[in-house]
Amino acid sequence: MSNRYPTVPLASRQRGVVLIVALSLLLVLTILAVSSMQVATTQEKISGNTRDRVLAFQAAEAALRAGEEAMQAAVLGAFNGSNGRYEICADDDTRAACNKPDWNTKNSTGWVVLAADTIEDTARPPEYVVEKYSRLKQQGSAIDSDLPYSSVQHFRVTARGFGTTSKSMVVLQTTYRRE
Repeated sequence: MSNRYPTVPLASRQRGVVLIVALSLLLVLTILAVSSMQVATTQEKISGNTRDRVLAFQAAEAALRAGEEAMQAAVLGAFNGSNGRYEICADDDTRAACNKPDWNTKNSTGWVVLAADTIEDTARPPEYVVEKYSRLKQQGSAIDSDLPYSSVQHFRVTARGFGTTSKSMVVLQTTYRRE
């Protein structure tokens, strides 16, 4: 009896299966490698953004301290809308002393700009403005006919700092009391 189909040795039939299995494993390894690279790239971006934010915060903190130091001067000068000094006014008040710069607008003017080397590697130097609240009478002060009311003056210092790019900006505010 003769066989109509020629017999193929077992080793030659398995060669095609080995190729398919090897290509499948190579595909899986490639997917794992690409995934690992994407994770590493994302982590690098996160750490860069964190560094940028911390640098912007440090710059804003330096500007805030400079504004507070300016409040310790013996004579403050006029709060007339120049030299970073403004008054806190009603919304309908249009005097120059009331037109403080918008902290959210990065190109606004009217800020006190610190020296460029205050914080290294920043895109822009830190800035601040000081706003004066209306004078308040101090609660609990004595009402004597020969003495004036004891009053307290409050100021709001707004500072902003930038990171390595001007896209990152941190804004800080504090209230300063002066008698």
